[in-house]
Amino acid sequence: MNIFSTAFSGILESLIQMTGDWLIAIVLITLSIRVVLFPLSVKQQKAIIISQNLNKVREFLSNKYKNRSDKINESIAKIITQYKVSPFLPLITIVFQMPVLFSFYFSLMNLSTTVGSSLIPWILSVNKPDDLHILPIVAGLFQGLSGFTTENRNILTFLIPICLGLVFLWKAPAALSVYWGVNSLISFVEKKIMSLKSIQRRFLKVISVEEMIKSLG
Repeated sequence: MNIFSTAFSGILESLIQMTGDWLIAIVLITLSIRVVLFPLSVKQQKAIIISQNLNKVREFLSNKYKNRSDKINESIAKIITQYKVSPFLPLITIVFQMPVLFSFYFSLMNLSTTVGSSLIPWILSVNKPDDLHILPIVAGLFQGLSGFTTENRNILTFLIPICLGLVFLWKAPAALSVYWGVNSLISFVEKKIMSLKSIQRRFLKVISVEEMIKSLG
């Protein structure tokens, strides 16, 4: 991870000198990282959607076969085999992303610059926390939104990430709050786009609930 951290530190310093604004520099490099990791994000989100569809099929089979767990498990196994559904794919994609994200995190923690930001003039040092706590609150809200999807509207999935984000960011360097907020906002936008049925059918090639049930005969 030291290689990545060194690279990110160098890129950040160059972007800060080029833009004259550390916030803009962090936003730009965060966007760049998300673009590079986008193929993995697509695979991860596709696997999550398929898993959600599989759960809906399981509910359908539970109503159909009542207490016959053997028949339910047999049908689910048939779908998993036929469509090559991997329950571990979301975890695998996260594992591949972790070295990059952690390296960027450490580069932010060690970021030192005398350049300020015209967009948030109340923060005098990138290494200091936001004393007004505006950035942690905004980042926490974006984090909550990223977990509050069409499929999952449980209020706890909105509140818990906010609380965790606030606890973690309240006294953290301002740079980390910016990264956290931008990353969460991008994640939210990605999930909203990929939740569209037309996107799932045309680009993600996701197997729908109806197709799964139909394949059982």
